[in-house]
Amino acid sequence: SIFKLKMKNISEDEKTRRINHFRRVIFYRSIFGWIFSLVGVVLFTVGLNNLNNPLVSINGFLFFGYGLFMVWQTKRAKEKLDSNS
Repeated sequence: SIFKLKMKNISEDEKTRRINHFRRVIFYRSIFGWIFSLVGVVLFTVGLNNLNNPLVSINGFLFFGYGLFMVWQTKRAKEKLDSNS
């Protein structure tokens, strides 16, 4: 792949630095995914309590779904990194 071709021209120190940076990005993305999910649950329950504003519940549902998607993405990326190491 193109990524492997680009990585061949990079020193081992640079590869290690990039991989460590990517691991930090994955870690923080996972944390924000859980935060988004929590905010989504709160918004969804507020929307259900105030039945006159259904957009809040829809927004909460979407926040929750996107937060879980972020967590799922980070889990897959971490598994890929760990299998290549």
